[in-house]
Amino acid sequence: MLETIFNVLREGWGWMFLRGAAMTLLISVLGMALGVVIGITGASIKTNGPRWLRGPVSLYTTVVRSIPELLIIYLLFFGSVQVVSDLADFMRMEDVMTRWFPALVGILAIGLIAGSYSVEVFRGALQAIPEGQIEAAKAIGMSPWQRLRRIILPQMFWYALPGANNVWQTALKDTALISLVGLVEIMRAATLGAANTREPMAMYLIAGVLYFLIGACSQALFLLAERYTGKGMRAQA
Repeated sequence: MLETIFNVLREGWGWMFLRGAAMTLLISVLGMALGVVIGITGASIKTNGPRWLRGPVSLYTTVVRSIPELLIIYLLFFGSVQVVSDLADFMRMEDVMTRWFPALVGILAIGLIAGSYSVEVFRGALQAIPEGQIEAAKAIGMSPWQRLRRIILPQMFWYALPGANNVWQTALKDTALISLVGLVEIMRAATLGAANTREPMAMYLIAGVLYFLIGACSQALFLLAERYTGKGMRAQA
């Protein structure tokens, strides 16, 4: 099996897998970034925001978490592909449509999915901050910006990191579903390689190793981030 893997990599499929891994990371990172923005915004609304906005945020999290990820991708893709295609034809930008539209759908889909889980992750993190610290900060005259920068954000991110790590790992694996709308990422590269070389076992093993390496490295980064942001906080936690 190792000889077969080395043979297919030498035939040019190694470069295809590297490009697929880069696309997987791009979709995952940008989608997760969008999810974090949605999560922090939604958590702030559910914690301290106006009551009339809490209902829509709760509806969003319930609906998105109740629908399969693949269905969300299909709804976004097939719900907008004709409009985007017509716009690309009008602007004579067919290459943009072919190359980047599946990627944009992937980023948006991963962002919406990750955001629906991140709302609860960050809401729990905000509620874990001791209320006495906020009251003490007000008592000594800290401005809202100072309270946010010195007390709320550092602790919020520390409390949220374990949950955010789970959301990230899920988002990373969800990128495999984007291959069904034509995006060449790790899973799509493995599928194309299996069809062309007739070595599906080797191709899917390579894909599995790549997913494992990315997941393991990102797990280590989250642990480092948790240690860094948790300096001086472990005693009170």
